[in-house]
Amino acid sequence: MAFIKIEEINKIRQEADIVDIIADYLPLQKKGANYVAVCPFHDDHKPSLFVSKEKQIFNCFTCNTGGNIFAFLMKYENISFVEAVDIVAKKIGYNIKIDTSNKNDLKYKKEYELYDFVTKFYINNLNTKEGIDAKKYLKKRGIDESVIREFKIGLSLSKNDSLSKVLLSKNYSVDYLDEMGLINKYEDNVFDKYTNRIMIPIEDLSGNIVGFTGRIYHDEDSAKYINTKETKIFKKSEILFNYHNARNTIKSEKKLIIVEGNMDAIKLSANNIKNVIALMGLNLSKIQIDTIKKLRVPVVLMLDNDTAGLDATLKLGQILIDNKIDVEVIRFSDGKDPDEYILKYGLENFKKILNKPIKFIDFKIDSLKDNKNLNSIEDLTKFIRESLEVLKNRDILEKEIFINKLASEYNIDANILKKELNIKKEEKKEEKINSNTNIKVSKYDKAVSKILYAMMNDKKYISIYKNKVGYFADKTDRIIASEIIYYNNEHNNINIADFVSFIMTNSEIYDKVIKIINQNENFEVNDEVINNCVDVLLKERNKLEIEELKRKIKNEKDENVKVELLQKIASLKKGSVNDERN
Repeated sequence: MAFIKIEEINKIRQEADIVDIIADYLPLQKKGANYVAVCPFHDDHKPSLFVSKEKQIFNCFTCNTGGNIFAFLMKYENISFVEAVDIVAKKIGYNIKIDTSNKNDLKYKKEYELYDFVTKFYINNLNTKEGIDAKKYLKKRGIDESVIREFKIGLSLSKNDSLSKVLLSKNYSVDYLDEMGLINKYEDNVFDKYTNRIMIPIEDLSGNIVGFTGRIYHDEDSAKYINTKETKIFKKSEILFNYHNARNTIKSEKKLIIVEGNMDAIKLSANNIKNVIALMGLNLSKIQIDTIKKLRVPVVLMLDNDTAGLDATLKLGQILIDNKIDVEVIRFSDGKDPDEYILKYGLENFKKILNKPIKFIDFKIDSLKDNKNLNSIEDLTKFIRESLEVLKNRDILEKEIFINKLASEYNIDANILKKELNIKKEEKKEEKINSNTNIKVSKYDKAVSKILYAMMNDKKYISIYKNKVGYFADKTDRIIASEIIYYNNEHNNINIADFVSFIMTNSEIYDKVIKIINQNENFEVNDEVINNCVDVLLKERNKLEIEELKRKIKNEKDENVKVELLQKIASLKKGSVNDERN
């Protein structure tokens, strides 16, 4: 795992201009002291993303997101913090020094190292005499040496203990290897999980090898594919095969192709179609959907040409559409999957089909014709009603187009179809502001937010906090204040953009910091306002202390103690009155 010193991160951030860099991704317009753009992080129809050249941060008050340039790139490109810093460094021509030696910071260092070793073991097997047949098979499938290297393809040997013997000799325990899905054990016997199979490593979204797909290459009567079982580092619901390799090409090509099998993705990549990923099963989890959504490109579903593939295309296409992802579909009239189609008909014919996808809604409505006799009034009525159901959640223009198309094709009055669908004149609605902005914020919470915001802007307000406030009631607020003080002590200076870099990987407080920045973007920090905020905090604290003392008096039996508590309340009230007079 790469590591960059905070001093170097700050230097890169300070030399970069957030306006210039975001302008490479979004068209910006000048508005007063700031710049605005249509926000790419939600369904925005008017510019709601603000970029501050002075503070070097961005904010969207609608979807409540923001931060510095690294935060923008992490969210826009769906990349890690280190990758974002590296991109900014390259854009400004800064020669970054990344320390890759601190792998001890990796939570699953031992597991990644194990899978890295096993991958090299399988690669070595493929390059021995025992790998000749496997290489011939791969070559026959159009997978040459360069593709083998790119995907780190290897081979498990026919001996059923070749890997387990080596791993046990390296002091890995039997139970641990079993837990990691690399062996099978039966009583006192240990066997390799994979034997006599071509081994395809599976990488997570960050490029760490976390599992394998083992594929037969002879005509054995056994399962065609075997995948690693789920482990602490391999969760099928978090994997999109080839995502790490394909991500940049997907963005440059502005299109994502989704296939069903790992070998399909490898075969397409071997034919220079690099913007492809494969599913780990015929479903999509929220993590996978969010990952795809962040790419902000149309999706082409190219699943197997069988009943399961058809059902999955309809199911996954609807899920993606519901998540506001544009979806197209490619189905092969012959050939079970892309790999088989290319083998049978050649790459040129495949590319012709690739350039003629159909929109998912057309595909879905067309699929409704299956097993129906449209010359039958009963079947035609059923088809029309099912088609109108598909249109129910589409926008008004799409509804009009499809209704006119259905009316023309089946000689039905368009008004009857509209009545059936119950189309009403849709009024343009103002975009709803994020529900967070509708939540009432107390005077106390506003004061805390302003003080923390001021502390991030100028170290003199750190002194005011330490001397007059001392602590906040809320734990997260206390941690933020503590981190601000620590940062200032280390650097003898503070500004929002650099502080955001410092706490970016601290999930406990990052979201709250961004919320505070968003709440106070239009607030001009000054001594008078901050001193008023301090008064609000102290009065609220006084009030809470008085309430607590009153509770104690109710439960106190000793009259002398009651008198002492009453005197404390009187003193607190007197102090509060004096504060108001002053």
